[in-house]
Amino acid sequence: MDQDDQKPSKPVPRFGSFRPHALPTLSKPAGTSRTDRNSSSGLQDGLSKRHRHSSKRPSHRLKARPDSGTSSKPEHDSVPWDDSPVLFDIDVNGDARNIEYKSSYGSPAYRQSWHDRALGLKSFGGSGVHRASVVDRGKTSLSKQIRSDLRPTRTLQVSPRPSSGLRDDAGADFVPLQPLKGRKRKLEDCTIIRSSPQSPRSRPHESVDDASDSASAPDAILENASDQSTLEDDGGHTPKLLEDLQRKRAALSNRVDEAPSDWHAWMALVELQDDMDGFPDAFSDRPHTNAERQSNAEIALSMYSKALKCVIDPEGRERLHLGMMSKASIVWETRKMSLHWQTTVKQHPLSLRVWKEYLNFHQSLSSGFTVEENKKRYIDCLHVMQDVRNDMESSDARQSAAYGIQIHVLLRLTLLLREAGYTEVAIASWQALIEFELNKPPQFKSLGRTAKPRDDDSILAFEHFWDSEVPRIGEPNAKGWLNFDDADLEESQPPKFKGVVPSHSGTNVFRTWADAEYQAYCSSKLPSRVIDEPLDDPYKTVLFSDVSHALIEPPTDSDNHAIVAAFLCFCHLPPCPDNSKGQIQTWYEDQFIRNEILYDRRVISRSHGSVVADSHGPQGNGSTTIVKTADPSLPEVFAFPLGNYEISSDTLFTPSGRWFSAFSSRTGPVPEDFILRTLDRLVSRGIGGDSLAEYLLAFEEHVSPTTVRKSAKNLLKNRPSSLRLYDAYALLESRHGNTEAANKVWDTAIKMSAKFEDSARRDAILLWRSRVWQHLSLGETSKALQQLSRYGSENTVDATSDANGKLSDEATTTVRLRLRNALSAGRDHMLSIGSMTHAALYAELLFLSDYLLNASIQAAHASFASNLEILTQNKNPNTNRRAEALFRQSFARLLYTHTKHKRPISPATIRTFLTESIAAFPHNTIFLSLHAWNESRFRIDDRVRGIMRDVVFSNKNKNKNENGNETENETPNLPSSDHITTHFFAIHTDIHRGPLQGSNRSAVRGTFERALASTAAPHSAALWKWYFLYELEHNGDGNRRRAREVYHRAVRACPWAKGVYMLAFEYLSVAGMEEGELRGVYEMMVERELRVHVAL
Repeated sequence: MDQDDQKPSKPVPRFGSFRPHALPTLSKPAGTSRTDRNSSSGLQDGLSKRHRHSSKRPSHRLKARPDSGTSSKPEHDSVPWDDSPVLFDIDVNGDARNIEYKSSYGSPAYRQSWHDRALGLKSFGGSGVHRASVVDRGKTSLSKQIRSDLRPTRTLQVSPRPSSGLRDDAGADFVPLQPLKGRKRKLEDCTIIRSSPQSPRSRPHESVDDASDSASAPDAILENASDQSTLEDDGGHTPKLLEDLQRKRAALSNRVDEAPSDWHAWMALVELQDDMDGFPDAFSDRPHTNAERQSNAEIALSMYSKALKCVIDPEGRERLHLGMMSKASIVWETRKMSLHWQTTVKQHPLSLRVWKEYLNFHQSLSSGFTVEENKKRYIDCLHVMQDVRNDMESSDARQSAAYGIQIHVLLRLTLLLREAGYTEVAIASWQALIEFELNKPPQFKSLGRTAKPRDDDSILAFEHFWDSEVPRIGEPNAKGWLNFDDADLEESQPPKFKGVVPSHSGTNVFRTWADAEYQAYCSSKLPSRVIDEPLDDPYKTVLFSDVSHALIEPPTDSDNHAIVAAFLCFCHLPPCPDNSKGQIQTWYEDQFIRNEILYDRRVISRSHGSVVADSHGPQGNGSTTIVKTADPSLPEVFAFPLGNYEISSDTLFTPSGRWFSAFSSRTGPVPEDFILRTLDRLVSRGIGGDSLAEYLLAFEEHVSPTTVRKSAKNLLKNRPSSLRLYDAYALLESRHGNTEAANKVWDTAIKMSAKFEDSARRDAILLWRSRVWQHLSLGETSKALQQLSRYGSENTVDATSDANGKLSDEATTTVRLRLRNALSAGRDHMLSIGSMTHAALYAELLFLSDYLLNASIQAAHASFASNLEILTQNKNPNTNRRAEALFRQSFARLLYTHTKHKRPISPATIRTFLTESIAAFPHNTIFLSLHAWNESRFRIDDRVRGIMRDVVFSNKNKNKNENGNETENETPNLPSSDHITTHFFAIHTDIHRGPLQGSNRSAVRGTFERALASTAAPHSAALWKWYFLYELEHNGDGNRRRAREVYHRAVRACPWAKGVYMLAFEYLSVAGMEEGELRGVYEMMVERELRVHVAL
């Protein structure tokens, strides 16, 4: 071709907007008749005349290539009837997206899921990749399609191609070799495809104010609706779902119109709005665009604004404000969000939920983050709540609620400081609060509870005690403020904490600095004194002004338990058995609190019995290695590192490998000896009662097993009538292998209990239960029955048993009748006085007696079901909820013990019980772990993923309150029931599942991403670290690139967590990260005021 004949190349079509513009009208060229352009022959006639249009251009044959991976582009320079500049590209494929986006490049190839489906793409009604016209598979005129788009929109019905031969199901785990007959089409096989000239993605509706907008607006150019035969095949699920949503919307709209102050209806209407906005996405994998999310959020904000003008109820307004701020985070800028949050907390000063979301917003804000600014914000919250309490009467019931908010804010503040590197001031804050309130001298206790700080003489006296620098609670030789005297200043000297000189050996300067920083961190966990040397770091010394904000007085002495519970949570320890409900339980579900793994030097790896070593210690070389756990014999069922269940003596004193243990083997951020001395001091002061004393013995057995029996005897001397402590002492002897000594303690305590008062004698059932489980856990059923058969009678069973200790048939009948009557009477008595925990213990012995007497797990299950029905009839939902969880955990222990000792049991029996228990307690890790253990023996069906998807993460369970009640119309859009431990468990099971069970790297990454996309874990520093180490574990350049990407995302999500920043120096410094980037991370830490011990 000559150069003169060459035409300039056409410009590539560009997106002018996501909203398609009106198509320009074709001008009629001179000398061309209408019939020549718009003949009935359509597009094919026009194309057939192309080669006769001009002799200056060679003819081109246009071929559609339906098998091509991309859309076929016609090879022409201008339209056939005009030499003027090109106005249109003639696309014989007739892609509907071309009209919507004005270009054939607007829709990805893999999105064109229609006919001729490609294996691997998600299928919808037998559709697949299609390149021909979406209106007709034959020869169709594009001009007709354009004119039809310009005319009022009509819905076209297209019948999918009948399936023939093999049907490839993209959601299946296999490719069938024969046709699957009689199989109904799933809901996901039916789809509605809508394209609107008004928006890139239309919805079934646009606004709740006018239900007819979607019906009248031209919001669909094509609808893939099934014909009558297709509806019969799939049941017509899609039209029915849409009709149900529209019907609910109309009913809720009428309800709001009739009762504008009904906030339940408003919340339900907003939730339904979200469901209808996402209705097309229920059948598609395409995520929402930012424009779509913002559009949906603006609609919800409008509804919330209307609701707030009508609703007066304080609780309703609180929930509406929370929902509104959740949607506003998508649309509003940071400054506007901050101003509205300040207004919201002023309107709801006694709402813990509002304060939590307010603090979460500011702490997770990466832009302009500084530790000092966030610390000031937390302290201001404490002062605001103190002012609110000062305005109340001392007898006001709201005092406890306000005090609970103060404790929660203090807990979050100290965790923020510790994770930012300021460990000394964080621990000192709890020292100050415990000394000030729980070790207060008697002369200061008569003063007002709500006195303002520094107006009380007790504040001045405590400041004198703190500045004296005598040993404080948790430190060796500490006497406490209660026994403080000025004469002690000369006699008692505080312990001197010697600093550690960091080593700087090594060729990698950043890695060497990380090692030195870690050594400095290990040597500065507890606050030092002015007399300590060296004083190279001013943050090691904590003055009174640094902890004065922590001096919070409870309204009553009964509220002191919150201080102990918050201190245990700060130390990353499980709660006390009788102190794990209500607000305290929510602490262990908070992503800003459950960060144990952030301090753990080992993270669970793919292979069982191994962990990924966090080798950032002095000898670490920066590489990720696989090391064996401390106890390789620990069964995998107990390997999950984060527990979320009801604490009892089972989990406190259980021997390793027999049942779930409340205390893990990892070392926490607070020294264990400091915790032990603090708890011992509190128990000696009578704080926490027998529950905390039992907890102290269990913790001492964990950290110092050689001294725990001596401590137990000392406690029994001071509390001789505590049957709970006798039971704990016997369990300690049993754990150390002294079975005879344990039985002697139980026998002695049972005989003594007859002389105790009724309130003290209630715990006698604990003694019987523990001694039965002592033998059951070892598989000694005959001895367990022998011990249990003594209940209710002073006579032993030796006279009626044979040489092996087995009962005769006559004795069995007698014992069964006596046990049933005695245990049922005890259960009913405890129910009548409202002691649900003790009633559950009697019910537990009932199903254990049926199990032992009948030697049948089925008999035990029947007894369990009947007793569960009786226990759940209690009117108090809080106590009933805890008792039910403990009761279910005990039966789960029986199922595991029965199976462990190789006794026959149907897996379906275990599965049925665990499925019901998970449905009742979807975040209980005992039930989840046992379910994963039970299903690990069967590799046919992955039921663990199924129950996590259908039960644990379902919308039904996301709207359950702490009592387990459904709150469908009460608490939508609130993330309070989305637990971080459940997401950790899903990741844990995916990592341990392995490729043979369907897990791989992509599946694990998907589980991580789902957790980070939820409302429970987007700012969990522990989860981000786990994700980073998982990516780093897989060697290769590509995976290290992924690790770097995860690292940068983690820094943005957790700007306060120093442990996240240090990952770059500990690992990425030897994995290819450049020096300039590492230097930038260090400067960012300094800019954001994170604690740096050693200058780089």
